[in-house]
Parts: sequence; structure tokens; C-alpha cells
Amino acid sequence: MTAGQIVCAVTEEAAPYAEVPLTWAAVGALLLPVLALTIARAAGHFDYALGGWSAAHVAAMHAAVLVALTEYALLQALLFIAIFLLVSIPAVRRRLTPASLKQARVRARALDQFVVHGLDRTEGRSGVMIFVALAERRVEVLADRGVADGVDPAVWPAIVADVVAGLRAGDAAGALEAAVLRCGRLLGERFPPRAGGPNELADAVVDVTAR
Repeated sequence: MTAGQIVCAVTEEAAPYAEVPLTWAAVGALLLPVLALTIARAAGHFDYALGGWSAAHVAAMHAAVLVALTEYALLQALLFIAIFLLVSIPAVRRRLTPASLKQARVRARALDQFVVHGLDRTEGRSGVMIFVALAERRVEVLADRGVADGVDPAVWPAIVADVVAGLRAGDAAGALEAAVLRCGRLLGERFPPRAGGPNELADAVVDVTAR
């Protein structure tokens, strides 16, 4: 079909996104108590505490403030733990992970795998990486310079869209097969097969989940 090299790499998830539960927990622990106090103050729940203080009540006031601060800190700690545990559930974390972060992590992982599998060192710079992150339902198609210079840039987003559509339809295998065949046809126009030409990379879908 072609002397070019195509690698299809699949991962269950592109990154652990460890910062997502921490960020949501920190924001929730900081803002939720403030929001609750603001609502309570607006409802007049604290009005009784503001009208009867005098110099004779300084010691009691200090004690009350200390108790209030302690309870506030304890509430923040409990909220942090509860939100962290909730968002650490994979299904919840995936829903609360910003799309821009997913895109950046999938892109970075694809670039890493492009280099790991030697696609940047192929003869004629003819490497193409099809990278699929199943949990994110995102796809990256990376082409080395020898391929990209001779192919319409609009082709790659079209291939990505087709694979994503296949993932959403539950036909990942069919979508990947179609993408590999389409990339093969594109490479064949620029890098036609040569008699006795080496197959520089393995012809198989590579599972990079644990790498």
C-alpha cells in the first residue's frame, strides 16, 4: 500500500488528571462556607449577635470568635475531603475535567508516543501517528514533515472527526481500521511501496495505557 509508516496507539485515558480533584476540593472548601455565611447573613440569622456586645463581653466575644474560627476551619477540612473523594471517582472526574485540559493532555501524550515509537526517525520522515484516548473520546493524528508537506491540512481534522464519530457509536475498531486505510492511501500517493522496502515499525494497534 505504501512505504510510509503508520502507528495506531490506543490508551484508556491520556492522563491521570490528579490536579482535577484537588482543584475542585480547594475551590469548594474555600467558597462554599463563604457562600453559606453570606446567605445566612442576608437572611438575618446573625443580627442578634451584633447588637448586644459591650466592653464587659470582650472575653466572651474572643472565645466565641475562637470557636467560630475553629468550626470554620473544620468545616473547610471536611468539605475538602468530601469533595476530593467525590471528584476522585473516575466518572465524576471525567465530567468535571475541562475540555481544554483534556485536549492538551491528549495532544501531549500523542506527541510523546510519536517520539517513543520512532515515527520522527522514519526514512523520508514518512511517519503518521493515530492516537486514540478512549475515556476522553479524543483523537490526534500526527504526521511527520515528509507527509504533512504534501497533504492538504484539512484532511487530518476530517480523519479525526470520523474516528471520534466511530468511538461515540461504539465502533472503535471499525473507525480505526478506516482511519488507517485512509492514511495508507494518502501515504501511498507520496510514498509508494517499494520492492524489498523495509517495514520500519510494527503493523499492530499499540496499547499504551500502562506506559
